[in-house]
Amino acid sequence: MPHPERALGRERRLKKSRDIIGVFRRGERRETPFFSLLLRRNNLGYDRIAVVANKKFGKAAERNRIRRRLKEIFRLYRKDVGYDMVFYVKKEAKGASFEELKRAFLSAMEGR
Repeated sequence: MPHPERALGRERRLKKSRDIIGVFRRGERRETPFFSLLLRRNNLGYDRIAVVANKKFGKAAERNRIRRRLKEIFRLYRKDVGYDMVFYVKKEAKGASFEELKRAFLSAMEGR
């Protein structure tokens, strides 16, 4: 079980569509081979996340697997400086390993 300070609780998730749309419209986009990462300051002092994997990506089990992997990478490697983040998953992520996704996330987060 993760340490309580590192857990990904409800307050860490972007759920409201207006928040997610705000990140899409006014966020900074960083491209990786597996996903687009959109970032926007939130002034909360901690990071929040949403993962968007549409039906073009695959069946529900595949979409859920990539969501779980990206949420776990976020949980392990977040810096908590106050960003809303939206992962927009690309089809190329379907065959990616956890390690490849982790490297893509860390490279996208450089210089934020």
